[in-house]
Amino acid sequence: MSSWFRLPALGAGILVVTITSAAVGSGFELLSKREYQSELDKRAAAPQAPLVLKGADFNAPVITVVSPDRSGPIKPPVDIDLEFKPAQGANVDVGTLKIFYGFLHLDITQRILQAPGVQVSAAGLKASGARLPSGSHKLLIQVADNLGRTARQPLEFVVQ
Repeated sequence: MSSWFRLPALGAGILVVTITSAAVGSGFELLSKREYQSELDKRAAAPQAPLVLKGADFNAPVITVVSPDRSGPIKPPVDIDLEFKPAQGANVDVGTLKIFYGFLHLDITQRILQAPGVQVSAAGLKASGARLPSGSHKLLIQVADNLGRTARQPLEFVVQ
């Protein structure tokens, strides 16, 4: 069985992916404390290692991080708002959407897609109540277009 979920391809519009907040105690655990400790250990072993190991392809879709505000610590659960925009003449293939956590490159795509209440449509994805331990977090958002050109966008934020 594949380790990720394939979504139907969208048209040439903008895809908005939003992870919204929910009441404490509801939602889903995006990352366990044990996984976060493994991430911290990995970062300590390679403090200068880049999060993105390979850049985006030429004319790949553009991934714009609208939120969270990365200028300071945020309170959980975290709101994440991303916009995907393909190059002219191409379409974003949301079936290629992958979300990786940190330097471990832990694939958390399924955790989001299978979480209770997640809505996936041609307009985007909504998941409520993503909980993470306090600390520094690094995600890597990856999506390709129908021509196979892949975009990668790191997202780093601090949870109080």
